[in-house]
Amino acid sequence: MSTIDSSQGSTASTASTSTISSDTSTTSTPFKFHGIGGEFFGIWIVNVLLTMVTFGIYSAWAKVRTNNYFYGNTELGGDRFEYLAKPMQILIGRIIAVFLLITWSVLSSTMPPVAVALAIIFMLAVPFLAVRNARFDARMTRFRNVRFDFAGSYGGAYINLLLKPIAAYIIVVAGGFGIGVVTRLMTDNPIAIGIAITAGVVFFFVAAIYSYAWVSAGMAQYLINGYRYGDKAFNAKLEINQYAKIAVTAIGLFFGAGLLFSVFAFAFGMMGSIVELIQSGASEEAFKNNASLIGMVFFGYFFMFILSMLIAAYVQVCVRNYVFSQTSINDDLQMASTMKTSSFLFLVVTNLLLVMFTFGMGKAWADVRFAKYMAEVTAVEGNLDAFTAHDHNEQSSTAVADEVADAFDINIGIV
Repeated sequence: MSTIDSSQGSTASTASTSTISSDTSTTSTPFKFHGIGGEFFGIWIVNVLLTMVTFGIYSAWAKVRTNNYFYGNTELGGDRFEYLAKPMQILIGRIIAVFLLITWSVLSSTMPPVAVALAIIFMLAVPFLAVRNARFDARMTRFRNVRFDFAGSYGGAYINLLLKPIAAYIIVVAGGFGIGVVTRLMTDNPIAIGIAITAGVVFFFVAAIYSYAWVSAGMAQYLINGYRYGDKAFNAKLEINQYAKIAVTAIGLFFGAGLLFSVFAFAFGMMGSIVELIQSGASEEAFKNNASLIGMVFFGYFFMFILSMLIAAYVQVCVRNYVFSQTSINDDLQMASTMKTSSFLFLVVTNLLLVMFTFGMGKAWADVRFAKYMAEVTAVEGNLDAFTAHDHNEQSSTAVADEVADAFDINIGIV
């Protein structure tokens, strides 16, 4: 779960306890985000310029300022979140992360075997880094003077973040390939071979769907159940079948859209151009002599781009809504998400266009729009005045694992 924070502080309580509610059937409190694009742009542009002038050193202060702004503008029940990390904590971790990244890059070109060995070691360290990353981010987040924490075990991390994905990959690839190979060795009958290939394809899709569901549900459940708000635990019990249903629907959307594209191409006489392209081996001459073929290729790329965004948005929305519906805090508070594919896709597309047509200068407005939307579709069901949580005494003095995870693009999200 991602954490939120602010230097603007909590606006309500001053004690080390927090109150939220136990009657989840009567009250729903939505999150609110009060940030303004123009206001954040001032912070963002200064961060960019100072980071460039200081050759990246200021990036630690930039991260803290950014998190302070977003956490401090995120409200729940009249109180705002706080971000507690200090720039020097992040700077030390960032220097170590950059050193490791540069070392690995140099070794990749000068000593490839050593780089491969380091890559394997790094892969084995990913679950450890993920736990440390989640723990640091959680402990640097405070709400109503009570900090979050992450208590997930390293053993659970290695099972859910490493062993399960590897096992799923082996099952999907080796299983489907093995069916075809065994059948091919046992017979030369074309019909039997066709049946084997079909069986292999079917096995591949079924195994891929349930492997995705098995891995995703296990990963999300491990992470959620590891989080704490003070001395109160987050709880979630996720079903593999729900993830599988989402995956099946997504695949159905892909093939259904592909069928519609084929019908469209046939209706507008593009099938002949496609056949010509195949027969010519996609030669340059075939493109030069056929304007409709060029249009078809560009349209095909555009269609696949939009389709991929639609499917990604659908999966993210469905997974988030389902996971939140199954997540509670100490069995007293219930999380709720009301995202819709249409509105989320519109946000993603318009943000992309905003950043593109402003040559990146619109990123500040895009970030604020995204934060505002996510707050509007998220709520806590329960009376925020009855649930009491006490702060913990755990500390995180360094952000090394957090920054190493960022440097190597380790992003193990729940939704």
